[in-house]
Amino acid sequence: MKSRANGWLRRWLIKPLAFCFSHKAPKAQPAFSVPDVLKAPRKILIVPDGRAGGLFLGASQFQAIRHRYAEARITLLVHAHKAYIAREIPFVDEVMVYEDFLLPLGGKLRGLVRRLQEQAFDIVFFFSTEESFCPAYFCYKSGADLRVGFQRDDFPFINVQIVPRPETRYERERLALLLRTLGISQVKDGVSWPVSKAGAEEIRERYLVSRKPGERFVGLDVSTCTGNRPTVKQLQSIAEVATALANTRTLVFFDSTKRKAANRIKATLGQKVLLFQTDDLPKIVALLEACHQLIACNTDLFHLAVAMGLPVTGIFSSSDIVRWVPADRKGVEVLEYETLKNWRPQQVSNTIQQRLLSTAPAKA
Repeated sequence: MKSRANGWLRRWLIKPLAFCFSHKAPKAQPAFSVPDVLKAPRKILIVPDGRAGGLFLGASQFQAIRHRYAEARITLLVHAHKAYIAREIPFVDEVMVYEDFLLPLGGKLRGLVRRLQEQAFDIVFFFSTEESFCPAYFCYKSGADLRVGFQRDDFPFINVQIVPRPETRYERERLALLLRTLGISQVKDGVSWPVSKAGAEEIRERYLVSRKPGERFVGLDVSTCTGNRPTVKQLQSIAEVATALANTRTLVFFDSTKRKAANRIKATLGQKVLLFQTDDLPKIVALLEACHQLIACNTDLFHLAVAMGLPVTGIFSSSDIVRWVPADRKGVEVLEYETLKNWRPQQVSNTIQQRLLSTAPAKA
């Protein structure tokens, strides 16, 4: 009930007030040609989708932009919580971060707006579809002549709007539509997230304490996700199944908002569980490479594991499967949340155990 009330306040009170503060009558600007701006922009701002997985799924679009505009300076604007991912993306020259706000007020916010305007961006590629007003505000305030994004009636800050297809599609394909409409081709090579062999081994030696010969690790991501998620008790049951396997420990990954859930699992299972906060991408990649499999809700690590080719089990609402799971499901299994939520702990345990036993160990 509380979340519904917050949603009502944001939609009918906070958003209109924010528009009043930010969407002033624009100054007269000289006319410009969209094809001319698209031909050879000098400075580009990318605002990715801020939802879980948005940076990993959007990285191939950033790569396509870089390939098309090899000489341009590209800046990526992300929420502060995603900065650890954004700084590892090789296709951008600079990363700027923002914090959420209710109303566009305060010195820190004005400072970021000033930095954006000083860049004098030619184009903003606005991939965001999240409910937050903040990224749209910064897109508008950047002052770029061309601000292109998907059509949204409630965000009048985009001056070139691409109409999305009505049917639900895999998120990467949906994002690609924005660039294809503008004549920007996709890059055939997939985006990888490598860590040097020596660097990865050093990370594992540091964090996988008391590692035994032949020991296996199962990753469990309890981070914040989009949509419904299992209860802490169900996640704990999954961790118990993983640690019950011979010579196996569970690596529990969490973000700052789910620290308490991760600590509860650790308190129950003790030394069979290692906790890792998702704040360092090379560390997370190296640890995932050591995992036999990852079990995740709809979070960044699910999409990272898919990109890495790691066996992964995702837990999704049935309505989200098409959006978040690739059509080529090699190594990817899905448990529907609507089914899982009604299961007893033993049913959860049996299903997860069968999945863990059926997958081959990840390559070294």
